[in-house]
Amino acid sequence: MKRIDRIFHYLLEEWEDSTAETLQKQAGSTAKEVSLALEIARSNVSAELNKLVREERVVKIKSYPVRYIPLKILLDNHLMEPSDLNFEIEDFVSLDEEKPLKLSSASITSNRRESDPFQSVIGHNDSLKKAISQAKAAIHYPPNGLHMLLLGPTGSGKTFFAKKVFQYAQYAGIVDEGRPFISFNCADYYNNPQLLMSQLFGYVEGAFTGAASEKSGLIEQANGGILLLDEVHRLPPEGQEMLFYFLDNKTFSRLGESGKSRTANVLIIFATTENPSSVLLSTFTRRIPMTIEIPPLSKRSLPERIELLKYLFRVEAKRIEKILSIDIDVINVLLSSATFGNVGQLKSQVQLVCAQAFVNNLNSKEKIEIHVQDLPSQVGQEWMTSRSNMIGTKNISEYLDVVTLVYPTNDEEENHEDADFNIYESIEKKVKILREEGVSQEDIYQYILTDLHIHIRNVVENDSPKYSLQKFVNPKITKIVDVLKAQAERQLNRKFDRRFNYYVGMHLDAYLKRGEKTNLFLSTSHQEIIDTNKKEYEAALMICTTLQERYDIHLPEIEVVYYTMLLSSIISLETVKKVSALVATHGNSTASSMVDVATELLGYAPIEAVDMPLTVSPAEIIDILCEKVSNIDNGKGVLLLVDMGSLAMMDKNIQKQTGVKVLSIPNVTTAVVLDVVRKINYTNFDLHSIYSSVKKDFMNSLQLYEDRSQRPKAILSICMSGEGTAKKLEQMINSIISWNGSEVIEVLTLSVLEMKQKIPVLVEQYELLAAVGTKDPEADCPFISLESLIEGEGEQLLRSIVSGEDIANLPPDSSPNGSMLIKELCEETLRSYLVYLNPVHITDLLLQWMSELENYSKTTFSNSTILKMVVHTSFAFERVIKGNSLKYSEQVTPILEEYLVKVEKSIANVEEKLDLVLSRDEKLFIAEIVKEIS
Repeated sequence: MKRIDRIFHYLLEEWEDSTAETLQKQAGSTAKEVSLALEIARSNVSAELNKLVREERVVKIKSYPVRYIPLKILLDNHLMEPSDLNFEIEDFVSLDEEKPLKLSSASITSNRRESDPFQSVIGHNDSLKKAISQAKAAIHYPPNGLHMLLLGPTGSGKTFFAKKVFQYAQYAGIVDEGRPFISFNCADYYNNPQLLMSQLFGYVEGAFTGAASEKSGLIEQANGGILLLDEVHRLPPEGQEMLFYFLDNKTFSRLGESGKSRTANVLIIFATTENPSSVLLSTFTRRIPMTIEIPPLSKRSLPERIELLKYLFRVEAKRIEKILSIDIDVINVLLSSATFGNVGQLKSQVQLVCAQAFVNNLNSKEKIEIHVQDLPSQVGQEWMTSRSNMIGTKNISEYLDVVTLVYPTNDEEENHEDADFNIYESIEKKVKILREEGVSQEDIYQYILTDLHIHIRNVVENDSPKYSLQKFVNPKITKIVDVLKAQAERQLNRKFDRRFNYYVGMHLDAYLKRGEKTNLFLSTSHQEIIDTNKKEYEAALMICTTLQERYDIHLPEIEVVYYTMLLSSIISLETVKKVSALVATHGNSTASSMVDVATELLGYAPIEAVDMPLTVSPAEIIDILCEKVSNIDNGKGVLLLVDMGSLAMMDKNIQKQTGVKVLSIPNVTTAVVLDVVRKINYTNFDLHSIYSSVKKDFMNSLQLYEDRSQRPKAILSICMSGEGTAKKLEQMINSIISWNGSEVIEVLTLSVLEMKQKIPVLVEQYELLAAVGTKDPEADCPFISLESLIEGEGEQLLRSIVSGEDIANLPPDSSPNGSMLIKELCEETLRSYLVYLNPVHITDLLLQWMSELENYSKTTFSNSTILKMVVHTSFAFERVIKGNSLKYSEQVTPILEEYLVKVEKSIANVEEKLDLVLSRDEKLFIAEIVKEIS
């Protein structure tokens, strides 16, 4: 028997012998009662009961707690008339001992949706009023509505809004009942236009390898309904062009289908977090007439945000099935902390607060009290130290009492997102088990608190930034690396983070590009590597075997050693260790006071204090400092903060005696200590980076003792072989150096195996500014990891090191032509799509053309514009070869004619070299893009 039927039959058996008199006093069972009786999770019971209500088999009674009773029981006892069956029975009035149970006419809703779905949206008369008005206009526009583009930051509610548009279309009779709403995220396929096309339009049998049978696409499946294309900015230009034809004439063909045209009537809602003029072709956006902005959370009014927060608390109260008593300061903290335009973030914070309060009120049967102390530290830390917190509470007090009571009512729509996991049920079950085992109440509390903190950390850390390895390697490589990562995790019984994808992906991509070329490698070191990394060597063997058997990539034996070193390097980097700091000053409590202030304001950090009486001799001071440095070092070095210059000159002596890297800063103040603690706690800076940053920030007040070296400056570029990845890094570093000016900085490529032998020599020969690559050489200079460089933070840090500018003062992109990787990005993009043209050759030609076009247009194109123009124009030349050039159907204005002339003049040289001539229509599309960005 299905779960829903078990629940229904339980209710029938429970109430079938009841009389009308009995039912008038109390009728129906709660979700919790059903859950305990049938041993089914309460969240699942709640979901099934509401489904039974929608199926008109069960009636929901609005009481506290909510109760459910079979409709048949009410009919049999004449508590409801058959004529009421024209309605969907939602609920009954609350029960009262002095009043008989009867159907509330106000609580019966018609089986058809009789109210505007937008009326239930928080902000429908405020921040979302314009957006809703635009959406309604688009839905009603004859004959079949207008396509829409939703703009808004991540988590602002674009998908929710699109679903409401669909519900409204059904309510208005524009979309028939039973027609679909389909959501599709374009980011899933943005690197593979062929697969994207097959997802959107479907394919026939034999259209490509693996197409064993025909399949309809999303366009076809959404016929008569609405299709949401989320993150549409991830659609490549070719993907956007694929939709041109469908948006224009509603016809399409499946992939591999010739001579047959299909039609579909689909209203498409596009959504993006980006500026459409920067990431979408103008010819594409012109076909989407209605643009709707969804405001971020920060732009919504205070009453609206309060109402939204109360709704989220009501959802949690319903899950807990208890009243929530919420201090006004809690609401102030939550509204103050949600600063990223993210409703989803606010929802997560509410869940965490309620979970913490639930643990703190385990013995309370009726009410859960939520105080500021229940807030996770990640949420409340900034607010607690803010001077504006009282002002915020005062503003909120105009709309709320000091304590807000939230009841677990059923006015809101069911939220099934977390139906499979209810943190409150989990806590209750564990408490029950621990009590049965005889565990004390105090120990139970600590156990549950630890469990909750793990859950909180998982939720908070779930929003890790996405990385962009696809910019640097072939998309096929990223998929192979995902497979290798899963195998390596099983083999080594550990989880790898994105470093695995970066290191293995870059290395494999470099190997395939250089082919069978012999690498410079010291064979005498092979056995030593294998002996010291036996588990990693076994995993590396498995990786190479998989590459050979599954992907037909044959690797020489030396590659097994490379992958062994890669795995070892990744594992050694996984344990993040922090730089330590030691404050040493003369006096009885000066150093201790500074450290106490810093840790009180900024939290724990690996920093300690040494208070030294003036009577202590230099020899004793050295002994004390050496002992402290040895004790607090985490392997990342110690920054010594001292009050007098004489102490600052002891760093080399301390380093020599302890073997720990030590750098010193004199004339320490509380401000300096605060800055050091902040950088230790909240950045991944190494010892040199923190030292340099503090030096720059406090240059006017510190008298620093520097070694004005006259040695030539150099930057190390490191990878496993000293070739592949290191060579690519060398090109990137040289671009940054050339951008900085005329200062001579040499780039030295180095393999990991050569480091131990060559680093001591290089340290004597060069002033090493930084090391960049896959492994920290520990060369007494800042290290920038490969993943940091790919994600952008490392490039900014390297620019700071080279230029001598503080990283905070550097603009986001101040190199001459934007990103130094533009040429490589163009080539990598085109390599995946072009069939007839050489990506390298066409990229060179079109980058030259872009330079000429800038002169003709008297404008400077952004990096994203150059990439977009090069890719679009490459596709245009490819279409000339295929004989399927685009047709420009819009009116040609005088201004567009002017831009057309500029395009024709500037691109003539490219046409001549390719021996291909673009049609006037194709040039009009290009002119349209130039006009839009000029």
